Amino acid sequence: MTILVAILGLILLIVIHELGHMLVAKAMCVHVPEFGIGFGPALCTKKIGKTVYSLRIILLGGFAKMKGMEGVASVEKETGEMGDDSYPSKPPWRRALIIFAGPFANLLAAVLIFAAVFMYGVQTGAETEIEQVVPGSLAADVGLLPGDMIVEVEGAPVARWEDFEGQVGGKRPGDEVAFAVQRGGERLEFEGALKPAPGAPERAIIGVQPVPIYTSYGPIEALRLGVEQSVQIIGLFGWFVGQLFTPDDPYTVSNSVSSPIGVVSITSDVASRGAIAFAQLLAFISLNLAVFNLLPILPLDGGHLFFIAAEKVLGRPVKAETMGKFAALGIALVLTLFLFATYTDLSKIITGQPFIPERRP
Repeated sequence: MTILVAILGLILLIVIHELGHMLVAKAMCVHVPEFGIGFGPALCTKKIGKTVYSLRIILLGGFAKMKGMEGVASVEKETGEMGDDSYPSKPPWRRALIIFAGPFANLLAAVLIFAAVFMYGVQTGAETEIEQVVPGSLAADVGLLPGDMIVEVEGAPVARWEDFEGQVGGKRPGDEVAFAVQRGGERLEFEGALKPAPGAPERAIIGVQPVPIYTSYGPIEALRLGVEQSVQIIGLFGWFVGQLFTPDDPYTVSNSVSSPIGVVSITSDVASRGAIAFAQLLAFISLNLAVFNLLPILPLDGGHLFFIAAEKVLGRPVKAETMGKFAALGIALVLTLFLFATYTDLSKIITGQPFIPERRP
């Protein structure tokens, strides 16, 4: 079920992207004969106004077909016989708006999703009250229970969860630790040797999870925070690009890219953790779609924007033959990346490696 939810979420992001292209194209008086979700044979079609809306069998993308844009690379035709409602007949600034509308739609969707999450409520801290005890940990061994309030660690009072983390954060497995809790008005003291965290034998834990503190924000503040978080994530995109050239880092090339297989697997896993986590991941993917599409490579939107800018500099449209050559090179690059990402994702499935590797402590 979560896989289906993941696929539907990714389809939604594609629809948002292509919807941006279509709505602005129509606003600029460009005819859009078809708006499709997926590729291959059409499963169903519906004509509304002058546009045919189709759902196709291979749900790996989508398109907004515009009059005057043809072929897999959407290279603009050079002809003056298409009429005033064709894409090439529009001035450069109108064409640039049409092209930029797709990535902008994904940017806007991400900001709005983050804003909705902030309005619903996000974790901003934790109480000193225990919500859950990790089985097999020191806390479980000495008898800590959900509802206990941690009041002291190593003789230091604990007023906030950060106080507790500060006292035990630097300890190693096997270190002794003494702490006290409040239970039903009674103070209870415990001590024992710390055990390693599951999956991280070099990190010590007592083995408790605190009651989280959630904070909700008003619409204006939530929107501001949504923009702020989106800007931070876009900045991280450059960091990930840098990882492509540092194979000695844990985040090597194979861990920095994902095919649809990996994206669906990760999205499905996050969807099982709840609606908020799923929404945040969709916003993150939407931002990555926007930034990736703005790379100056045909057939991506950034490639079209690059050639529109070149047209303004040269004072004339770039020849279709020239654009076709760049489009062929761009398609080869994108296809190579796609095949490489698919290979690495299949390798992870076969070898049992996680799609999201852990960082070094």
